[in-house]
Amino acid sequence: MKGVRAVISYSKDELDWVSKNRTLPFSELHDGFCKLFNRNDVSAINLNALRKRNGWKTGRTGRFEKGNIPLPNARPKGPNATTFKTGHRPHNWKPIGSSRISKDGYLEVKISEPKTWAQVHVLIWHAVYGEIPDGHCVVFKDGDKTNTDPNNLELITRNENLQINRLRCSSQPQEIRPVVRNIGKLIAKTNERDISRSG
Repeated sequence: MKGVRAVISYSKDELDWVSKNRTLPFSELHDGFCKLFNRNDVSAINLNALRKRNGWKTGRTGRFEKGNIPLPNARPKGPNATTFKTGHRPHNWKPIGSSRISKDGYLEVKISEPKTWAQVHVLIWHAVYGEIPDGHCVVFKDGDKTNTDPNNLELITRNENLQINRLRCSSQPQEIRPVVRNIGKLIAKTNERDISRSG
């Protein structure tokens, strides 16, 4: 019947032999077993399953042990057509100073090799206004992440930014965004006041 596997039975002598010779390589174990017991109905996969079911470990880890000497023809033959040559740069390499738009829409500039990029608005804030305190972030007043004019940047708390984002400020019409931003800041201040009172 389809889906039903035939059960393979083994004698005590066969089981003892497989247990004692379990460290043999797969093919040698199978060949030796079939010749000794005249069992052409047992495949190498069957013997491997038998070993696993009985917990008969082979003693092999699958790793090269310390001091292992590889075969002469196992060594690398040298570079091939796909090997990078010294000084080779990938097709998407950009020099320091290059700019890009990140997947989140921020303008970024490459500041060091091999691939260190920084957000331009953060660099401008550092240069014009100084360090960004803990718990704060620099945002864009007009919602345009590519408008890195220092006058368009604002330092707010992360809680304020959270409330502004909850109000979906960036998806509001341009003329009411300042009002939405102020509402978000007010909500954040109210939350902070409530927390300080309850504490």
